Amino acid sequence: MRRLGSLQTRITGLVVAVILFTLAIVGYRFNALLVHSVEDSMGKNALDVARLIAELPDIRSALHQPDPSRILQPRTQELKALTHADFIVITDDRGIRYTHNDEGLIGKPFTGGDEGPALKGQTYISRAVGISGPSIRAFVPIVEDGVVRAVVIVGMFKPHVYQVAETYLYAIGGNLAIGLAVGIVLAILLARRIKRTMHGLEPDEIARLFRERQALLECLHEGVIAVDKGQRVTLVNESARRLLSIGEDAVGRPIADIIPATRMGRVLETGEPESNAEMTIHDVTVIVNRAPIQAGGEVVGAVATLRDTSEVRALAEELTGVKQYMEGLRAKTHEFMNRLQTVAGLLEMEEYEEAKRFITRTQRAQQEALQFLTRRVRDPKTSALLLGKLQLAEEKHVALIIEPGTRIGALPPTVSDAVVHILGNLIDNAIDACQDVADPEVTVALMEEPDRWWLSVEDNGCGMPENVRQRAFQKYFTTKSHGRGIGLHLVRQQVEDVLRGTLHLHTEPGAGTSFVVEIPRAPWEKERGGPTC
Repeated sequence: MRRLGSLQTRITGLVVAVILFTLAIVGYRFNALLVHSVEDSMGKNALDVARLIAELPDIRSALHQPDPSRILQPRTQELKALTHADFIVITDDRGIRYTHNDEGLIGKPFTGGDEGPALKGQTYISRAVGISGPSIRAFVPIVEDGVVRAVVIVGMFKPHVYQVAETYLYAIGGNLAIGLAVGIVLAILLARRIKRTMHGLEPDEIARLFRERQALLECLHEGVIAVDKGQRVTLVNESARRLLSIGEDAVGRPIADIIPATRMGRVLETGEPESNAEMTIHDVTVIVNRAPIQAGGEVVGAVATLRDTSEVRALAEELTGVKQYMEGLRAKTHEFMNRLQTVAGLLEMEEYEEAKRFITRTQRAQQEALQFLTRRVRDPKTSALLLGKLQLAEEKHVALIIEPGTRIGALPPTVSDAVVHILGNLIDNAIDACQDVADPEVTVALMEEPDRWWLSVEDNGCGMPENVRQRAFQKYFTTKSHGRGIGLHLVRQQVEDVLRGTLHLHTEPGAGTSFVVEIPRAPWEKERGGPTC
């Protein structure tokens, strides 16, 4: 189970860790600088004390006595107490001690290895390890007549240096602790602010929402465009790019550069949505819905959805088969009225026998067509469509032939709806294609096999030249003055995207065109008895 407040805890922990790391580095560097500064200060003090001792007359006169240590030892102890030095050592010109804190070492050579330059007359500060441990010491030679007679060494032990530095570090440590406490409080406040900004969501929840949003936007057929308060594009989905021919650089640009007649600014100003507004953008007529994006009661942006009007109409009419049914009914009504008028004329002329024969022939032809479709095409929607198209073709003086070998059973609902749409468009196109030939003829065949269904529509019309054949399935491409150019595009979409089938086109200029649709049965076996959950 996800721990509550984990994002806030992680942010707080991260900020506190950064503060601790920074304070640790600063403290370490400051401590090193402080120790170095104390060492320099003590070294200079020791050097000043050594110079003072080297100039004292009693020190200089004691060097001329037979036993200098007798005078110098007590005198250096007094001076050590007065100057707070840790040790004061005086050696002769060979480095033999006259004085030392440990009287047992008097008369023995000075240790540390850093006394050489002083025996040659140099004054300096050194850091070395002697008998009593590491120390900071100042060397000042006593020179008489250009000759080094003795060397005064004043020193401070390193532990003493650290004790002095610690007195400052306590105060510094207190200030660092205060800084840490303030940093922790600020880290907690920052974490809470970030948490509120993200509406209490955790990072994994935000990532999941982002992925879901991207998937949702890309699967929408509607185009989606969003802008910020400054009317700059913040989001464009793939459908909007295709619909309006927008490039990949749209995000960040002013919306007016992409849609010159945009009304997004009005939505941002008023905060009121607009629904089902029709407008033309880049020669494409779309239906637009606009809505404001609000945060904390303030309008911070706007979003618009766009839908191609031709696609909406096509989906409303052709995908449901309504258009085909309506045309069939219209043709049937027109034919019925013509034949009714013929019967009325024969009766008025008292040609009763001829009227009876006309009615019998009409009834027989209708019954034969109906019986053929009922026996061979067991899918009600497909059968009704073909019956309507027979009447439409007769009205347009085109011979619509249903292949005698046609046989197809009941289709799953999804397949049935798609087949009605496919056949309706292909038969309409075939009837139109052969209007200008001497003996116009359209042949339709439907077959089923154990693993697939076959649909075929063939005409003896004018055929397609190569340049038309290559663009036949392109959206909005048409050779008709009254067409919209989406029929064949939607046919291929139904075959490939909905039915997962294959569409074959064979055409030859002057010899006609044939479309063959191959539909696999395997994906639809579960739907045969009707929709399943």
